[in-house]
Amino acid sequence: MTPRRTRALAGPLALLVAAAGLLAAPAPAAAQSAADVAVAREIFIEGSEFAKQGRWEEARKQYERSLAIKRAPITLYSLGVAQQQTGQLVEALESFRAFLVEPSAPATKEYEKLARQAVQELERQIAALDLRFSPDDVAGLAVKIDGVDVPVAALDRPRPLNPGDHTVTARAPGYREAQRTVAAAPGSRVVIVMSLERDAAMLDASAGPRAPSASARPGGAALRSTPDAATVRVVPIALLAGGLATVAAGVAIGLLGVASASDAPTRDGDTADAARAQALAGDLVAGAGLIAAGAGVLVLVLDGDPAGAPRRQASPRAALGPLRLTVRF
Repeated sequence: MTPRRTRALAGPLALLVAAAGLLAAPAPAAAQSAADVAVAREIFIEGSEFAKQGRWEEARKQYERSLAIKRAPITLYSLGVAQQQTGQLVEALESFRAFLVEPSAPATKEYEKLARQAVQELERQIAALDLRFSPDDVAGLAVKIDGVDVPVAALDRPRPLNPGDHTVTARAPGYREAQRTVAAAPGSRVVIVMSLERDAAMLDASAGPRAPSASARPGGAALRSTPDAATVRVVPIALLAGGLATVAAGVAIGLLGVASASDAPTRDGDTADAARAQALAGDLVAGAGLIAAGAGVLVLVLDGDPAGAPRRQASPRAALGPLRLTVRF
C-alpha cells in the first residue's frame, strides 16, 4: 500500500505539544514511574520525527514502544495514523477506537473529529473473511491466518482482514492439513469452505499395531487356529462309529469261526485249527472295535461341559487297554 497522508494526520508540532502535556500528566495509582514516563515521551518524540519525514514504518515501531511503556491517548492516535499509512487498516481502526473511548481532554479534543472520520473510512476499506469448515464438528480444530492463531471462539464470526492476499491453514487430529490462499479486496466479504480430509496414515497409527503375519513370527510358523465345535466333535464321533462297525465285523468273523469249528469232523486237525484261529481273530477285531468305540465315548464326555458345549482347552489324551491306544486331536 502506497503511503499517503490521511485526514486524521495532524501537524507534528501539535502532536509534540499534546504529547508533552499528556505524557507528563499524573497517571492512576498503578502507573509507571516518572522515569518510565520520560522514556515513553522520548520514544514518542522520535516516532513523531520519523512521521514528519514520511518514514511511517519506523514511526509505527516507535509509537508501539512508547505505548508499551505508558498508555496515553495521544500515542494511541499517533499509532493509528502510522498503522493506516503502512497498510495495517485493522490495527489502525482499533487504535482510533481505543483513542475515542479515552476520557476527552483539551489537549486531544481537536483530534477526536479526525479520529471519527478515520474510523468511518477504515470500516469501508477493511475486508472480512467468513470461514466455514466441512465437516463442521471437527474436534481439536486449529486455524491460522498468515501464521497467526485464530481463537476457536472467534471462528463463527467474520474475521476482519487487511486488503491483500492471505494464507489460511486448518489442522485437526486425524485430518490432513488444509490450506487456502485468499485474495481480499478492500471492503469485500470473502466466504470460503475448507474441506478437511481424513488422514488414513494417522488413523492406522492410532489403531495400534496389527497382529504379525505368519512370516513375521519366529520361525515363520503360523499360529494354530482354534477348532470350532463341529471340528472338535468329528473325531470322537468317527471313533465311536468306526469302533461299533469294527465290533460288528469282529462278531461276524467270530461267528463264522464258531460255525466252521462246529462243522469240523474232528476237534483236531487243520480244519478245526483254522476255525479256532478265525474265531480268535473275530474276538481281537471285536475287542479293538470296543476300544475305539470306548475312546470315542470318553472323548465326547471329556470334551463337553455340562451343557454339552465343546471346550477350547488343552487337547485330551487317553491311553486305553493293553494295546496302549493313544488319541490326539
